[in-house]
Amino acid sequence: MSIFRLFIRRVALLLPVTGLLLATGCTLRETRQESVPAVEPHLTVRAVEQASLGTLDVLSLRTPDDVDLPRRNQLIDGYVNKNLPLKMRLQLNVYNPNLEPTAITGLDYTILVDKKELGAGRMPLALELPPRDSVRVPFSFELNTYKLLGTDALPALRNFALGFGDLRRQRVTLRLHPIMRNARGRFSTLVRRVPLPVASRTKVAQPAPASVEANLRSKVVKPVPQAL
Repeated sequence: MSIFRLFIRRVALLLPVTGLLLATGCTLRETRQESVPAVEPHLTVRAVEQASLGTLDVLSLRTPDDVDLPRRNQLIDGYVNKNLPLKMRLQLNVYNPNLEPTAITGLDYTILVDKKELGAGRMPLALELPPRDSVRVPFSFELNTYKLLGTDALPALRNFALGFGDLRRQRVTLRLHPIMRNARGRFSTLVRRVPLPVASRTKVAQPAPASVEANLRSKVVKPVPQAL
């Protein structure tokens, strides 16, 4: 009888411990489920859809001969008035390598021309990325290039207008920072920034997307360079 009582007492002592272990297991499991995605989305530039310098469309300009006198006069007019904005519209590709959906609520960006910083900004987004899938996103900006040219750039204006639409020239570099949330929207963290060349369209080694063409549109540290 005394042995039976001892057994009952030990079982009674173990029950609260077992309950604590079960509760701890649930807490850990919930914490894991609510964590942010482990891997940041991969961003690449698919295409340049529009590029203009002041009032001049520079998308198709490749050689100095393409900048004839009327076009050069358009550049000179903007330069003299200290208003020569570079306006571009691009198509980005965003790939989610995670096994869970990822939401991007904004995109911080810095624009460089010929490795000189032109300007920065933030584009709000409401982008849902399916697991292991890609989405296309339109991205555009307009920034005045006069401050990069300085006061003695008039003779070089013709060459400055070349190559903005050519991905191989890498005239423009985009540093992009996605602002991310997990699928439940409970956490928002900055993602480690990785440089993405706009012009090169280099792809990071990754598993093939489940369906590669869905439609596009952290603590943030630094922008991801994309060279044009």
